[in-house]
Amino acid sequence: MDNLPELGKEIQQTVSTASRCTEAETSDNYGALGEQIDELENLAREAFQSKMDFASLLPKLKAGEPLTASDLKTLELLIVGDAEYFLRYETEFDHWKNQVQQLISEISQLQSSTLDVDGLMHLRALCGEVRRVLPAIVYYLDQKERTQKFQQATQGPVDADANRVLAEIVEQMLVSERM
Repeated sequence: MDNLPELGKEIQQTVSTASRCTEAETSDNYGALGEQIDELENLAREAFQSKMDFASLLPKLKAGEPLTASDLKTLELLIVGDAEYFLRYETEFDHWKNQVQQLISEISQLQSSTLDVDGLMHLRALCGEVRRVLPAIVYYLDQKERTQKFQQATQGPVDADANRVLAEIVEQMLVSERM
């Protein structure tokens, strides 16, 4: 299935929606962009699946047969490819950590001040900012840990039991809408 033309149209629509966000910064426009991004990601996932040779990998895993280097690469792309590519292209991690450090420093300074209504509202705003940035840091570290665990688990030969578990994971991922 060649859905690359459809993917190209979806990219065009996403860029157009993003342009509307620039022209009119409204929550509705950005909400529409979020929906558009979800659709684009789904199409990219489908295109990715159509280009990968899962058909030959799954029977090998189920049978507990040894995997070739190519099989392992396919398995890696399926299981942690999204995490590896996120880590490869993410450039804001250090910025997020610095933001949290700066915000915690500001919170620390409030310890010695009078926490009147203004001070309490300032503290709440700082806490909200930390809460906004922390999920990005946690997501980054989760992806990093996922890739490390996969690399460790596949360094040596994969035994028959592990192959069967991997086959179950692959089957579940292939039917998942978020794979």
